[in-house]
Amino acid sequence: MGYRSGGRREHLTSNDALENIDRKLGFTKGTLYDLCLASIESKTKTKKEVKVTYRGEIDHQIRMTHRLAQVRKAVFLIEFKITKAGKLVDRVVQVHLEV
Repeated sequence: MGYRSGGRREHLTSNDALENIDRKLGFTKGTLYDLCLASIESKTKTKKEVKVTYRGEIDHQIRMTHRLAQVRKAVFLIEFKITKAGKLVDRVVQVHLEV
């Protein structure tokens, strides 16, 4: 699923992507983010046919001005169903959130 805003031509952040999915599923803003944080403790959380699974953490480097910075991110899988062209379709989205 590619997330881009209408007027801007830049990629959205993970939080923006979560808010976009919240909107599509009819949840209030921040619901999936809260589920992601809750799934860190118990590995899996569900709400209204949405399943959030904590997959662990990754470390990688990002380039900052004249140096590299170490970044740690938590990886989550979000599984849900949406209706597309009158059919129920399964979707899986992987999201990385900074820890």
